[in-house]
Amino acid sequence: MRRLFDCWPDIASRIKSAGSIALFLDFDGTLARIKATPGEVHLSPPMRLAIGRLAANDRTDVWVISGRTRNDVRERTGLSRVRYLGIHGWERGLETALHPETVTELEQTRYSLEKSIGPLRGVWIENKGPALAIHYREAGEEESSQARASMQEVMARLNGGFRLLSGKKVWEILPREVGDKGSAVRRELGRLKHRPLPVYIGDDCTDERAFAALPDGLTILVGPRSLSRAQFQLRDPGDVRRFLEKLQRQLS
Repeated sequence: MRRLFDCWPDIASRIKSAGSIALFLDFDGTLARIKATPGEVHLSPPMRLAIGRLAANDRTDVWVISGRTRNDVRERTGLSRVRYLGIHGWERGLETALHPETVTELEQTRYSLEKSIGPLRGVWIENKGPALAIHYREAGEEESSQARASMQEVMARLNGGFRLLSGKKVWEILPREVGDKGSAVRRELGRLKHRPLPVYIGDDCTDERAFAALPDGLTILVGPRSLSRAQFQLRDPGDVRRFLEKLQRQLS
């Protein structure tokens, strides 16, 4: 993996020669720094301005794709002309619904986890509707271990109908019918009449499926360099904003 700004001349050439750009942006850890709780995370005014300018550019289509619900990430971003994809791309502003049997299983899973994990200090369960998130950022080692054991026990009982995503101090339980960011990116690109250069920026293991789905695009990991399907690396959301500003200048 290469540092993106070290390769800027080659990247700028690819951007200039592209007819258009399909820009996919993760939210937490990519556009905004991760906080102790999801409710504390907001987009900074300079980042909002950088994204807004790209969304207004005729050569750019912009998506924000997040593990949050679509309404949540849309309210925190607050930009028009941006397409919002929630629950890892499953929520996209169209009518979507889980199978009734899946809804029942999910409710039973939430009830079971609330009994076993709810009392643990620093651990809390977020009900996202079609998904459950178990946050343990503020938990101690013992509480985290107990939460992990309870979560794994529940997953074993689900008998393969659900999958587990491990993020930064969070586990997510999702029905397999929800899909992932890779399938969401392919779906959105397939709806376009033109063939843009896809650019995907994300910071977590939940973004790896999207990196893998775009071998001919620009894929960018935010954070320390690590084993990843991404081609390039940026340090933090500040670097992401710098890249978006440079991208806008190349498209002007």
